[in-house]
Amino acid sequence: MKSSLIKLIFPLLIFNAPVLAQVSAPAANAQPEPETLVLSDTLNYDDKTKTSIFNGNVILTRGQMRLTSDTLKIQEDAQGFQHGTATVNSGKVHIFEERTETYETIRSEGDRAEYNGKDDTVKMIGHAIVNRYICGNLIDTIRGEVVIYNNKNNTYSAQGGPQAVEPGRVRSVVKPQSAADKATEACRKQYNNKPMPSTLN
Repeated sequence: MKSSLIKLIFPLLIFNAPVLAQVSAPAANAQPEPETLVLSDTLNYDDKTKTSIFNGNVILTRGQMRLTSDTLKIQEDAQGFQHGTATVNSGKVHIFEERTETYETIRSEGDRAEYNGKDDTVKMIGHAIVNRYICGNLIDTIRGEVVIYNNKNNTYSAQGGPQAVEPGRVRSVVKPQSAADKATEACRKQYNNKPMPSTLN
């Protein structure tokens, strides 16, 4: 499967004061970090443990990525790495990402999502499904109990188990590259070789 399927980015937030979220300043030569917005019913911050917990109708938007859950917990470890867990009371955690330059959208869902800032990995856990679309056409699908994305080396792994969509199995469906190329070309013509408009703005 193409590595583009796995480039989901879970937000890295630094919380320096109660109900105040700031994104760390980029290095002089680094690309600026996208703005992060979190909406929720409540926010509890513990400066001693460097933990922030958002509860109720959580919607996190960061650049071209959006996450929805009932609870979002983010904690900073002693080394300064951020670790996050998104959960729901019922239904699914959803992550939606647009890649307007390549006309792709990624839709992921699971019972829980976990982010490890040190390893730069994202886990979709429990009935995990990841779908990649190009110009609205479904191209790739991965289903399993756990799907793990590694953003450092652009790899993924999937595990089967009792909480897989198809219990005990991993299911992956990938269309031929020609189908992806055809869908990309259709979008290029539709948008006159310009990026597709974002729906998150």
